[in-house]
Amino acid sequence: LDSIWAGVGFSSVLQKSLVELATVGIFVNTVSMTSRGLLGGRDRDDVVKHVCQELPTITVNDVRVWLPYNLFAFTFIPAHIRPSTTALMEEIWQTYISIRSNNY
Repeated sequence: LDSIWAGVGFSSVLQKSLVELATVGIFVNTVSMTSRGLLGGRDRDDVVKHVCQELPTITVNDVRVWLPYNLFAFTFIPAHIRPSTTALMEEIWQTYISIRSNNY
């Protein structure tokens, strides 16, 4: 995203953050929850129903967690360090997704 919206100005940072939330956030959370349910032996219809029920809450929490992080990261964390800090955030986030995925 840095190559598309270069710089740390408010507009470019906000655009990068919103694009990340709208694409990666919703898509990856859906794939992650669906995969966990199917690989855990759940019925496909149950998994789809569960993901549809959980996704609105997860999306709200995604915005609560990732929007502030992205705004901070794209503004203050140098690009060469950002993958490490993002990996730490992702580890915490995936723990949350795992809990929500198994909340049948």
